[in-house]
Amino acid sequence: MIFIDSNMWCYFFDESARENKKVVEFVKRILEKEEVAINTAVITEIAHFLIKNLGPVNGKKKIETFLEFPLVVRDVTYADTKDSIELLCQYAHEGIGGRDATLLSSMKKLGIQRIATHDAAFKKVEWADVIDPIQNNNSKEH
Repeated sequence: MIFIDSNMWCYFFDESARENKKVVEFVKRILEKEEVAINTAVITEIAHFLIKNLGPVNGKKKIETFLEFPLVVRDVTYADTKDSIELLCQYAHEGIGGRDATLLSSMKKLGIQRIATHDAAFKKVEWADVIDPIQNNNSKEH
């Protein structure tokens, strides 16, 4: 299982993004071969981006398409929020923000180490295995 960050999904759905082609190819390959996880914070962030940048009609159509994908969705609960605050305290100096900390919390709860993201801050989290299809590399070698 792999966690896919919201920036990947935004590039996936925004055909005008220069990152679109690489991300579409990557996400389609991943969806064919393994489970993909997100959390509810990711859904909200993608909806915000799509509606703001593509308009309420096209943005809503794209978010509805996204919600039909076979995803493992972790709700961000009050307990997760408290865990996220702990992770934020631990990694804020590395560039991890509040929403990023919810991703880390969800990953820990789901037992996931791999994350697809274009956010370099995740590369500084020692237990996260970052895959950046835009840069076409992994942060850590196995």
